[in-house]
Amino acid sequence: MPYFHTLRLMCWGWAVATACLVSQYALAHTSLEKYVRESVCVSVGPANIDVGIQFSFPADLSLVERRQMDINGDGQLSKKEQEMYLDNIQARTERLLRLSVNGHSVILIPLADPVLDLQDAPDVEVHPHELRLAYFARVPKDFGVGGTIALDSDLWTDAPLMVSAATEGADGIRFQTVDKKGLRPPSKDGAVFRVTEAHCTLWEHDSNKNGGK
Repeated sequence: MPYFHTLRLMCWGWAVATACLVSQYALAHTSLEKYVRESVCVSVGPANIDVGIQFSFPADLSLVERRQMDINGDGQLSKKEQEMYLDNIQARTERLLRLSVNGHSVILIPLADPVLDLQDAPDVEVHPHELRLAYFARVPKDFGVGGTIALDSDLWTDAPLMVSAATEGADGIRFQTVDKKGLRPPSKDGAVFRVTEAHCTLWEHDSNKNGGK
């Protein structure tokens, strides 16, 4: 699937840049190990909007998640337990991740199954892990210059988050992003927060320039 391939490449590049930034911060602020890293990439094409999210859990916060996965409490994470955890994550994401275009909610469709990477520590251990999510939505036909795209989330807002977000457009499509990056303390009231917001400044695709205007 070409959109998924493009999304993987873009998000990999963004993840590498984020990892470099995190490493620089970590040298001076070891307390950042208490934050869940959320790296978001919103990729807009003429027909689809792809959303890729990677959550990176440091060792201590990973242990909390691993204990939730370990349903029978035996200290081992079976394939079945991991599958049940990912099913729960997908159900939560469908409820707690929201994409809006020009202020109107659009349907997010799974682009791929969630990916759980326990790295080289497959059981209940104090060791980092990652979770990757991929979704897409259809671009409204009347979307063009001046349009806005916003992503809101209630995923892991009860944990300290370090958020990095990027919005990219295909050839002939350009966005200006409202900066929503940074450190976020845990939400005490479960409020949804805006991950990123972007305004379309160029829309030229074939003959449909500036959204058909």
